Amino acid sequence: MENLENIIAESTELAAKWQQRADQILSSKEKTYQKRFQRLLKHLIDKVVLTKIIDQCFRSVNTGRVAGRIRSLFQRYGIPHFFLRRERLLIRFFLLFGRFFHRISIPVIVNRIIKECGRFILPGEKEALLVILQERRKSAVKMNINHIGEAVLGEDEALRQLNRYIEDLKRPEVEHISVKISSLYSQIQPFAFENSVAVIKDRLSILYRTAQENPFVDSNGNGTGQPKFVNLDMEGYSYLEITVTAFMQALDEAGFESCQAGIALQSYLPQGFEIQQRLTKWARQRTANGGGPIKIRIVKGANLEMEKIESDISNWPMAPYDNKLDVDANFKRMLEFGMRPENITSVYLGIASHNLFELAFAYILSSQRRIGEYVVFEMLEGMAPHVMSAIQESTGKILMYAPVASKARFINAVAYLIRRLDENTAEENFLRYACNLKTDSPEWSFLKQQFIDSCHWIHNPEMVSHRCQDRRDETFNEKKGTFFENEPDTDWSLPGNHEWAGSIRNKWRKFSGDEPLEIPITVGGIDIFENRQKIESIDPSSIRADLNEKVCVAVCALAGKEDINSAAAIAGADPDQWRN
Repeated sequence: MENLENIIAESTELAAKWQQRADQILSSKEKTYQKRFQRLLKHLIDKVVLTKIIDQCFRSVNTGRVAGRIRSLFQRYGIPHFFLRRERLLIRFFLLFGRFFHRISIPVIVNRIIKECGRFILPGEKEALLVILQERRKSAVKMNINHIGEAVLGEDEALRQLNRYIEDLKRPEVEHISVKISSLYSQIQPFAFENSVAVIKDRLSILYRTAQENPFVDSNGNGTGQPKFVNLDMEGYSYLEITVTAFMQALDEAGFESCQAGIALQSYLPQGFEIQQRLTKWARQRTANGGGPIKIRIVKGANLEMEKIESDISNWPMAPYDNKLDVDANFKRMLEFGMRPENITSVYLGIASHNLFELAFAYILSSQRRIGEYVVFEMLEGMAPHVMSAIQESTGKILMYAPVASKARFINAVAYLIRRLDENTAEENFLRYACNLKTDSPEWSFLKQQFIDSCHWIHNPEMVSHRCQDRRDETFNEKKGTFFENEPDTDWSLPGNHEWAGSIRNKWRKFSGDEPLEIPITVGGIDIFENRQKIESIDPSSIRADLNEKVCVAVCALAGKEDINSAAAIAGADPDQWRN
């Protein structure tokens, strides 16, 4: 990278200016929130209590049950320190009398939680959301709305979510939406890769078409419209290749040559940079053929805890990097590659971070290369709004990622809230220190040095996936000793394991006209097949209504009365002395 030391110096200087400006415009409301958050950091057990309270409030519609659960939480852990004095008095009143008036007290508590969470999650009710979108439009903040509630449980729910996205795109005040593939299709299976991609591609195509047919009229007053923007969010590692493949295949369809859609990539995955290179090569060919550019939203990653749990349960290596230095360095490596002049006109960039040093790095680099028009800074709703305002003054372009949930569906927001709480309290996360952060403090020096170290490490993070299981090449040796070790689950996100499973299927698969297997009954070690009633075992995947085809895999003998009596007699005699 050209003039790295100069870029580092200018970035740290700009980050300090942004922080100082943010301190100047800090509102009294934000100061109150920062004091609460600092109390939460001092008493980390309060994080546990807050998580449990939010969770229990939305688990049941039975107010008596909810009252009992909340009361037991306060009795077990005490009243969290982050509550204000007035709130602590109300909680004590609730502990004494709330269970007797739960039909009144619990709705009050639930509404209070929803109101407090309003800084992070916008109301999903149409009129309330419309007011907020109109206000943001006046302040020149672009909004990217995301209906929380991914990982749907059935196809009915998936189609309802798809229709919700369609409704959003048809609303004139909505310009930009984000979707996850887990909200579009309920039966995603990495093993069924082609089928999963095909279904998701078809549903993405519906959204892209709707976005093109319902242009957004900008606030510039000239009345011209532009197609609305659909961004594909990234989820867990298992869905990575499905998401990327469905994205490219959908945009390769006729009619979407000029569709300017986007996708998120995570720098905490070692192969994030390789996938960015693959997408960029494809996008450059697309624009060379007269098509429109795409956009990549570069994030560090937001599913770390989920990845840890999945790896522990399945006994897999953890997919992301195991240290922040690699994550931050890979983030900058992806920024630098994306901002090369030969790439940026085909792949616009969204820089998604709240770390002032990272944002300053992106701003300085884009300014030096004179490509600022292709770059937008993206931040989360409610996270350090004073910092967002300070950055907007310099850059003029902010895209706000805004989760949306109605009261009726607010339980879907709980996981999002907990995830953000985990991120904001992590030891090395910038937002942990953002409250009352001063540029002459030890915390600022720590964050600054963290940034400088990652700049110097930019070319070093490995790019090879940590998940490398391949059932085709496995060997099993006799293990000596008395230690028990779990056998890892098969990782179906890896293509090699698809081939391994396919080879097993091909070995045993029957086709129409093949002789079925004969499966006898076995009594006393003797196989019996003849002179017994038989049933056919039909391969359900072979049933084709259009061909009227059913493949018989096996013919199974059924035991009769005499076989059962014989088996019982042999068991009673126990000739093998098993019972001893």
